[in-house]
Amino acid sequence: MRGSHNFDEKKKDVEPWVERLAEKIGEFMIKYNIRTIPYGTPKDIEIQRSGIDIIIKSKSSGWEAKIRSPKALKYYDKDILLETTSVKERNKPGWLYTSKADVIAYCWQNSSSTNLMEHGYFILLKELRQTLWFKRLKEIYHIQDTGSDRDTSEGKIYWRTEFVTPPIKDFPRGTLYRFNAILPSNYKQTIIPVGEGNEK
Repeated sequence: MRGSHNFDEKKKDVEPWVERLAEKIGEFMIKYNIRTIPYGTPKDIEIQRSGIDIIIKSKSSGWEAKIRSPKALKYYDKDILLETTSVKERNKPGWLYTSKADVIAYCWQNSSSTNLMEHGYFILLKELRQTLWFKRLKEIYHIQDTGSDRDTSEGKIYWRTEFVTPPIKDFPRGTLYRFNAILPSNYKQTIIPVGEGNEK
């Protein structure tokens, strides 16, 4: 079990990184019209609840950004946390199953929270879900959990979240791509296929 965290504080910490990452992805994918989803109108809230933080008006239905805090740096470039159960107490599926985004942009903040670490990963969610590896995740990897809390008008609420952390090298070919996530970047953007799994 990992230590618990406050949901709203974590979300507030991540939002600026999501916006900056969207700008970088926008520079690389200049042909797309990218916009971040603000947490303002009822329509935007509904879009965010469906697991989309960034909209690309193209063939892709959207991107979702997952930004890990400096506390998670020991996992940097080693494994990727995939949320299997969002609320254990209600058996609510995690973003791995519920996100409607085509691509997850997965990154880590650096130790001083001044930038993102160099290597980020694009997880092609639709392609990943079609693999046998995806269907067997809970059999292959140890399920871990962590606690979360949130302040509401009725008081503080608590819940547990479950996840698996497969090594990056285990991802099936064609489902995971490494990219230069440093913000801002003067370097040419690169996307490199990673993962040594031989299943499509």
